[in-house]
Amino acid sequence: MQLELKLQPKQKEAFLKSQETPVLFYGGAKGGGKSYLVRARELYRRLKYPNTRGLIIRKTYPELVDNHITKFFEEYPITKKWFNKQEKAIIYPNGSKTQFSYLQNTNDVYTYQGREFEDISIDEATQHEEVTLKILRTSNRTSNAKFIKMGGQVSMFLTGNPGGIGHQWVKRIFIDKIFRERENPADFDFVQAFVQDNKAMLTVDPNYIDRLKDNPEAIVKAYLYGDWNIHEGIAFNEMNEQKHIVDPKELPAGTTYFAGYDHGYNHPYSFVLFAITPNSEIYVVNYLKDRLKRIDEISSDILATIQSLDTKVVDMYCGIDCWSRGRDGSPTIAEQFYRFGLTRTNGVNVLKAYNNRVQGVNEIRKFVAWQNTETEIPQVRFFKNAKPVFDIVSGMQFDTLKPEDVMKTNAVDGVGGDDLYDAFRYGLVSRVKTPKVPEQDLPENSIYRLLLEDMQKEQMYANLGEFLWH
Repeated sequence: MQLELKLQPKQKEAFLKSQETPVLFYGGAKGGGKSYLVRARELYRRLKYPNTRGLIIRKTYPELVDNHITKFFEEYPITKKWFNKQEKAIIYPNGSKTQFSYLQNTNDVYTYQGREFEDISIDEATQHEEVTLKILRTSNRTSNAKFIKMGGQVSMFLTGNPGGIGHQWVKRIFIDKIFRERENPADFDFVQAFVQDNKAMLTVDPNYIDRLKDNPEAIVKAYLYGDWNIHEGIAFNEMNEQKHIVDPKELPAGTTYFAGYDHGYNHPYSFVLFAITPNSEIYVVNYLKDRLKRIDEISSDILATIQSLDTKVVDMYCGIDCWSRGRDGSPTIAEQFYRFGLTRTNGVNVLKAYNNRVQGVNEIRKFVAWQNTETEIPQVRFFKNAKPVFDIVSGMQFDTLKPEDVMKTNAVDGVGGDDLYDAFRYGLVSRVKTPKVPEQDLPENSIYRLLLEDMQKEQMYANLGEFLWH
């Protein structure tokens, strides 16, 4: 079967690059003809390379049917004869196969471990966590000697727009080009697509751009201009580098320090260090993030960071899991911190963080706000060396199931995830002071009275723990 691809210039650019690049991302704005290229590219490669397998993935089955299976039949009617409904696959006369699949839950990706596909396409990749890419890359391989002899190269083809649970990892790899140690930068490439590149669609639907413009500013910037810094669903939409990132500087006398800590071993531990000046300016001045470290090693890292400061004591607000005791009765993380030197004597006051997630989101939004304020300067800013903390916090998405909370994300090999956000939240929100109201005027069971009582109890427990360990 001879196939003539009808591609527009940007689609052709992405198509050609994808023949040579192990992982290509095409998109960045709405209406660029991304899904069409997924199908055209897949059909081309299955017909060109006999006995090979391709996989096309969407988030849900209805999306898979509407955006690909049905479209395949419309654009290439002969494929309907080759479609096997039970297998959800097009089986070609030359022995090749296009498999259609959906990954509604992240853990579903593990069913593909051990399987073999010469090509894998993830349409709307920003709907998936980074682990999806990581696991699928292990299945992007071949044992087909004829495929290699013909000059074939295994590849992954990704599409997507700003926003979604995968926004951060897609932005990191393809937009910012920040790679972890085992990632080869040459394996990844990006072709930016805009709706203006899709002349065929605009000829049929000339009002599409006007409909895009008739949306909130964040959506217009993301979907029309492909802006990865401002996008739909972002929880802290006032955060931007111009307002929130500053050069490290010497802080005035009287500056004090506090910190937030989120524990982890296989997933990273995260420590975020704040400074607060006498006029209440707050800066994120440093951070630690690492994995596969013992409590004594973590304690040593934190002590080295804190003892380099010109301060007496740093309050370190930790997640409540640091006070959870194992079934075997082993010491809690907090107790081990005391044992390995995180004590007031050594300049660290270990405290339990305030852990209301929704209130945390609300309080952070106040601290990062600058629009329509008296000075138009946010109360909390980030030193440049702490930009990874800014990147994680500024990219947090609303949880679609819990609209007032942010979506939880997991790190992959220590990269990404929301661990730095949790440490940031623990430190900043726990530092929020109760109103200067006489204690007797606080209503019974009010949030402020309960907060005050809880802080007093935790201070007592912290002092008691330090006493017991010494």
